[in-house]
Amino acid sequence: MPDTEPSLAKPLLLKAAGAAAECGVSVRTWYAWDISGRVPCPIRIGRTPFWPYEELRAWVAAGCPDRVTWQASRNCD
Repeated sequence: MPDTEPSLAKPLLLKAAGAAAECGVSVRTWYAWDISGRVPCPIRIGRTPFWPYEELRAWVAAGCPDRVTWQASRNCD
């Protein structure tokens, strides 16, 4: 029997408030972590930073490494 419950899909990109909520911290803490390089680099659309939901999940699963370590492990530029 197919599942009739609506999907609770997450957005592909999260603003700081959404990223902070997903990680269980305040927006102020999230911004402090961003400035200090403790979270993955955001994608900027205009002036607004966004964090990909799936990347945040992978980052948490990897133990929340600092930005430099995370970028090196992802083989990204």
